[in-house]
Amino acid sequence: MRTFSIVCLVLILWCIKAAGQPGRLEIKIKKFRTSDETAIQGETGSLEVPGNRLDPSAGNIKVEFVRLKSLSPNPKEPVIYLEGGGSPCTWQAESPEHLYDWIPILEVSDLIFIDQRGTTDKELVHIWEGDYPKDFLVSEAASSAHYKELSRQALRRFEEKGIDVQGYNIVEHAQDVQQLTEALGIDKYSIFGFSFGTHIGMALMKLHEKHIVNAVLISADGLDQSFNYPSYLDDHFQKIARLSDQDAEINNAIPSLSALLEKVMAKLKDQPVTVSVKDPLTKETRNVDVGPFGLALVLRLDIDDTNDIPAIPRLLYSIDQGDYTMLQWFIQKRIAFALALPGNGINQGIASGASNERWQKIEKEARESIFGNVVNFPFYDASKVWPKGQLGIDTAEPYFTKIRTLFVTGDLDCRTPTRQVNEIIKGFTNAKHLVVKNAGHEQAMWNAGIFDEAVPQFFLGHDVSQVKAAYKEIQFLPLTGKSDRHPSTQ
Repeated sequence: MRTFSIVCLVLILWCIKAAGQPGRLEIKIKKFRTSDETAIQGETGSLEVPGNRLDPSAGNIKVEFVRLKSLSPNPKEPVIYLEGGGSPCTWQAESPEHLYDWIPILEVSDLIFIDQRGTTDKELVHIWEGDYPKDFLVSEAASSAHYKELSRQALRRFEEKGIDVQGYNIVEHAQDVQQLTEALGIDKYSIFGFSFGTHIGMALMKLHEKHIVNAVLISADGLDQSFNYPSYLDDHFQKIARLSDQDAEINNAIPSLSALLEKVMAKLKDQPVTVSVKDPLTKETRNVDVGPFGLALVLRLDIDDTNDIPAIPRLLYSIDQGDYTMLQWFIQKRIAFALALPGNGINQGIASGASNERWQKIEKEARESIFGNVVNFPFYDASKVWPKGQLGIDTAEPYFTKIRTLFVTGDLDCRTPTRQVNEIIKGFTNAKHLVVKNAGHEQAMWNAGIFDEAVPQFFLGHDVSQVKAAYKEIQFLPLTGKSDRHPSTQ
């Protein structure tokens, strides 16, 4: 038996090694232009990679990339950008306006955009086969039941199509990046990750540390932080409430935003309200019921976006006054959550998982939070029926590295808050952490002090610890009347 086990292990390792070899590389030379007519020389291409390196029978897939040549006569190591949210990023090279934003990085080094596997594959998106679930936005129990059924339905369809969803996780993403660098003849490089891209980036650092010179991780998710603590949302709402309570005009009508939230959530629990929205699939108008879960979902998704934070007091005030037009706008924005499941996106969150200790704390906090466990929707519910695959690394194991790293966080970010980065950074012996004042999850990256100064200077090897970055103080919307400062009130 021992001999058989050793032989099996050798065969498995051989298959993994064979599956990791670079596949066919296709490259086309192309010239790009920014909105100010700056010419950028570059290449577009694709690389054939294994669909699942732990399963050689899974076949191959392609990942797309764009390599842009540096504007510097003496460029530093190439920078590989890792996008967040399971989104493609190569399109930014094709957009003159967006490409212009990347000039500060191109003045330092070559820049490589690589689309995460599966992000442009329509076969990996399953559309709900049935009527819109009437109670989906009413309660957490109803949403949980629906999403479990949506997950079962999706898994059946993926299996029928021969799609191996287990191949979509941070390790596979990371190995794609390393395989691309090898195919392009790049030995040393830097990484620039945002949000979920930082999660991939840390897997890449763990697996291929010797190749990585610098790492910029903005709005970071550590290897064991794929699932969030419900207290992140609780604490963040209290932060917004304190800002609201200090606004004299708002405070005159809303003495306590926290008390108003509790009142509104109780009202919605006792009597859900009905709003009319346009079905994103049929384009027909339909009525949907909204209870406390619907409001919690809206807040969870929009409360760390500084475009929407100014509208939160007015949203709660209008609901309390029996006016649901603003709520209707936000629900329309999020209605598709019940209708579609991205197989690659769902699997990547579930595959990373969480330690037993973290799970226990999450479930305890969820029972105590006014928002329940909405911070982990829909991954927590999908995980109850999703197959348990192998990741290849232990995400719960503490990670330590000497790689020179810059963390950047917005102080109004509740998805990847500063307290989360304070956990991660303990294992980074050569790291700096910049906090952008009045920045949400996405705004942290695009602050001029960060993107135009700190990041390029960091890649040049300079100390950026003294860089100051901030946005203007939050200005809340007036509680009544039209306002051109937010689309829900226009």
